Amino acid sequence: MRMLIIVAEKASVARAIKEIIEKRGVKAVVLGLRGHVLDSDLEEKFRDWWKVDPAKILELREFKTVIRDSKMYRELVRYFSNNYVEELVIATDNDPEGELIGWEVYTIFRRYNGFARITRMRFNAITQEDIWKAWQEREEGLNMNWVWKSAFRRDFDLATGAAFTRLLTLSTRKRGYRGLISWGSCQIPTLNYIVEREEEIMNFKPKPYWIISVKLETPFGEVFEARSEKIMDYGKAREIFEEVKNVKEAYVVDYRETVEVVRRPKPLRTDELLRDLNKILGISTSKILRIAEELYSRGYISYPRTDTNQWSTSFNFHETALIALNGLKLSLKISIDRPKPLNGSKNDGAHPPIYPTKPYIKDDSVEWSVWEYVARRFLANVYGNDAEIIKQRALIRIGRLDLKTSGSIFKKTGFFEIFPYFKPELKSIPILSSKQVLRVLDVRLLEEKTKPPDRLTESELLKLMERDHIGTDATRADYPDIIVERGYAKRVKKKVKPTKLGMFLIKCLREVSPRLVSPETRRMVEEYMEKISAGSLSYEKALDTCLQIYHKLYSELASRIDVVADSLIKSIEEGGD
Repeated sequence: MRMLIIVAEKASVARAIKEIIEKRGVKAVVLGLRGHVLDSDLEEKFRDWWKVDPAKILELREFKTVIRDSKMYRELVRYFSNNYVEELVIATDNDPEGELIGWEVYTIFRRYNGFARITRMRFNAITQEDIWKAWQEREEGLNMNWVWKSAFRRDFDLATGAAFTRLLTLSTRKRGYRGLISWGSCQIPTLNYIVEREEEIMNFKPKPYWIISVKLETPFGEVFEARSEKIMDYGKAREIFEEVKNVKEAYVVDYRETVEVVRRPKPLRTDELLRDLNKILGISTSKILRIAEELYSRGYISYPRTDTNQWSTSFNFHETALIALNGLKLSLKISIDRPKPLNGSKNDGAHPPIYPTKPYIKDDSVEWSVWEYVARRFLANVYGNDAEIIKQRALIRIGRLDLKTSGSIFKKTGFFEIFPYFKPELKSIPILSSKQVLRVLDVRLLEEKTKPPDRLTESELLKLMERDHIGTDATRADYPDIIVERGYAKRVKKKVKPTKLGMFLIKCLREVSPRLVSPETRRMVEEYMEKISAGSLSYEKALDTCLQIYHKLYSELASRIDVVADSLIKSIEEGGD
């Protein structure tokens, strides 16, 4: 009996595929993985940390393949060993990491079946239309450029992470510390952002300044406040205050109104999904991504790992709008017959932007909040109008002192009616006219101080990582969690604060070489990965070049490791945050 086997990346996706294709008369065994089945590791001789110089790891160019999920491996072998298998269909996620998982499945299959056809299903949403189309348009083989890109990331991170972590950990263990000092080419630059901000805060010296604040009233009884510029010298501020404190009238020198257009949001990418929902919900970006992936697996949204903010000309806006409106139960009247999407400039060549694919029944869950955001953003982008804000600015004179005041009011609320997140709270001032006389109600001299910058939020941290190409849209959300788990940082009131150990680690590494902590070094690695993906550079050449660069950095660190270890031990012994 001929057998058809389909392998998906998750059990929920496998169930959906099976249900959809069986309705169309296709009989198949559909298996769901739990992520990677195979992995890379160091050869056995490198397993003993104390016996092997960690620098030797950076000289490796080949790595051992190991079984990562033994239970799933055995299940695959059980099915692949069947001599009646006619075709293997790989239906893992349509991205480089999914392609590598597909290659693992491919490799295992070929050990037991060298003749059966191997094809690839590609889809970006778990809908009947997308899955059936992917089935009908199965491709021969895999995208090997994607496979090599992900393999490079895996092997490069393994080699550099193992070498640097062992060097730092062993040096501190010789001094009695029993913990792990972890190093990673993405986690360290991520920590560096947080430490740099903390250093700005610690080094900040507040400076006093003075403001003259005047309460004014129009002839129509409207009361508002206008303020002077900052005055850094108290003597001068006091002198001006004495001149104007008893003045009874002021007049308008200039009043202007301008209209500022607030563009509706562009199609949704992963980075924006994570940043926005971190602000809205106050939960970690890694948790948000896990929820988004679960919604995708259950067929509620499209694939959530994407760097595309452009819609294809063939996208079915009408059907997606009906899904969004059905789930949201919006009372607003939205005409969905004339889509007018505002496209961005990014296209990762693999996935569309994120959009709703099935109505979600409203409840009090975080899942609903994530789905609601996706649905509202889609409607705002495709059917919403740009908002318009009237900006008011006035220059007022009291005696010889110029005062300024400003306000804002909506002219058109536009897309904010659909997408209320981050809608600004506006406060207007009275409509004034040039030379208008105003009554002075109160004059005050106020002392204020300059303020340090705030600690970074997780949303701000991800924005810096995207700017500097640290990680990918699929991996950035992991690094804030990693540095917290390592004891290098902690979350305090929705901000990320470095611990003393994190501060000392960055300080020590930076003194050895700024390239050990700066984003530029990892950015180079990301650029090499993109070249592999584009087919312009081989895995072997990229790995050799990057490991040579990091080998030099390792040598610089090794030459000063005693100083670094002593400093780290000091920070550990002192404890505290």
